[in-house]
Amino acid sequence: PRHMDSVLAILDALESGAASPGPAALLGQIPGVCSTPGCRAVLGEPPEPPAAPPALAPGQWQLLTELLRAHPAAPERGAVLAPDGSTVALAPLLAGIEAGLRSGGFGRPLPALEPPADPLLAVTVAEPLGTSFLLAQRGDSGGPALGPGGCWDDAENPQNYTLEGPPSPVPDAVAIGAMDGVVLGARLARGPLPLAELLRGYYGSGNGSHRGRPPSSYRRRDFGALAGPERLEKEVAAVLGVLRALPPTRELLRDVGTKEVAAVARRASREFSERYVECPLVVPRCMWGARPYRGTPAPLRPPLAAVFVHHTLEPARPCRSFRACARALRAVQSFHQDTRAWDDIGY
Repeated sequence: PRHMDSVLAILDALESGAASPGPAALLGQIPGVCSTPGCRAVLGEPPEPPAAPPALAPGQWQLLTELLRAHPAAPERGAVLAPDGSTVALAPLLAGIEAGLRSGGFGRPLPALEPPADPLLAVTVAEPLGTSFLLAQRGDSGGPALGPGGCWDDAENPQNYTLEGPPSPVPDAVAIGAMDGVVLGARLARGPLPLAELLRGYYGSGNGSHRGRPPSSYRRRDFGALAGPERLEKEVAAVLGVLRALPPTRELLRDVGTKEVAAVARRASREFSERYVECPLVVPRCMWGARPYRGTPAPLRPPLAAVFVHHTLEPARPCRSFRACARALRAVQSFHQDTRAWDDIGY
């Protein structure tokens, strides 16, 4: 399944069979994580596709390759479902991990960028943000600069992720993968950890056996502490300056002046922070496998005078993973629709 647990199993197998220990050596065994000019300027051109490691089953290698080499027109193919219910694009996550390691002196040194830009933010969030909002400002994107989200076909056994609309360069899964890449890259800059251990500790395990909420549940807070709106604005502007000098993107910025770059960076930082840092995550019904509403629902018309948050009738053991929480919600809906004969969840 396209679940973070599958990625952890792949990393466990790679690390157990690695000839050289350490996360930097492990990253050299997997397909390149960069597909954009700015990321390649920081981390280097992707190597020739490596041969499938003997430690992996053919299906595992195929899944890893698909996740890291998803086409920009189909970003949903590069995402997995995490235990906390978030959908995470793997490429920006691993790009941030590699940039964090190398910025901490673990692995090959990073190049100096001109104008100066933070490598960690450049390879994760700043380049896609700057590119997306520049295209949107010039009217070349034909759609929004952020999003959309999407839904998995099965919370228990996720195989297919369907976007809610045409993708921008920064769909929700890419934004979340980038944020996690920043958080974990900053952690690895202080000292390396085995990747499977790092990701398992951050996302938790899919069986809900861990206590409390996993650190990934606090990505909004932790990312905001590392890259607040002002810093993000500065880094987006810096990356656009880097892209101006690169042959693949030079034409894109040929007639873009300093004021326009500043305006793009300001808007990108503000809208990204509002959507992914300041606003809480709302899990749509399709993600937890809701049945259709019975009858004809009456849409609410904002502004609402009041909103009530109601507990369930009987206290239950708190769910510790998205899978467990989704099962609990489906059970509540089944009880209300089948036993109570209500149209949907009543409270």
